[in-house]
Amino acid sequence: MRSALIRLAALLACTGAAGCSSGGSKPMCGAPRDAGVIEVGLEAPPGCPPPAANEMGIGQACTMCGNECKSPLRCTCDPYLGVQLEGVPCVCTKVQPAPTGSTDPCKDVGAGFCGSSATCCNVINIAAYCVPDVCLIGGQCIVFAPPDAGTDGDTDVAPDAATD
Repeated sequence: MRSALIRLAALLACTGAAGCSSGGSKPMCGAPRDAGVIEVGLEAPPGCPPPAANEMGIGQACTMCGNECKSPLRCTCDPYLGVQLEGVPCVCTKVQPAPTGSTDPCKDVGAGFCGSSATCCNVINIAAYCVPDVCLIGGQCIVFAPPDAGTDGDTDVAPDAATD
């Protein structure tokens, strides 16, 4: 389970993670469902989604393809870049791709990027996204790592001394 989540980390970053679950058989906002559909299944902490969004709209509950999030926010359950996440909580979030060469996308976007009661999370230095504080699993951002690029065919992140 852990390695499956890690392999999907970069894709998850494109949409954030926190709110009410989407249905499993809905089309990708009217498009054919031939794009990547990824079952994530994160368990939201108690109190997530928050009862109200912050001043920027981060944390507002949304539904897949419902257009409830005001620009530049997006619903975590909406398709993005040809990928549809399923089994994630649905809330409005903010996503910002990192500039080329960034080593800390959250530092690049500045302290006020997510507003109050929300945390900026970094995904493998490729993007910054906002998570309502109450939705942080274990009070922390998910630490994403690329899949193992070893030659043993195992998709784990940790190197296997005997096979990598």
